[in-house]
Amino acid sequence: MLNFILPILKNPLTRIVADKTIGAIQHKMEKNKIIRAKEIEAEKSVSIEQIKQQEHSIKDEILTIKISLIFLFLFLPFSQPTMEKGFEILRNAPQEFWWAILIVYSGSFGMSTLNKVRKKK
Repeated sequence: MLNFILPILKNPLTRIVADKTIGAIQHKMEKNKIIRAKEIEAEKSVSIEQIKQQEHSIKDEILTIKISLIFLFLFLPFSQPTMEKGFEILRNAPQEFWWAILIVYSGSFGMSTLNKVRKKK
């Protein structure tokens, strides 16, 4: 078996292929090492903006849960009379009330969405 392998190893073409393969593997390992070092460095440097956004993220989730519960209670038979009464009250709400609701929701979702779009660019 050794007599079969020795001529292959001495072949210049085999050496070139082996050198290229080993070089590619080493390059890939170095590249992965550099990428990982950059990832670790990025994880260490948390910006103040990221911390501020995390503070407001719970507000977005709470508003989403509230809207989801309203839709859920619309379809539950035991809560439909109460929901109808609530919507009747809301029909008579002044326009300023709706502006306030719009400001709260657009401020919460609009700014967080705008910040996400800015980061992608």
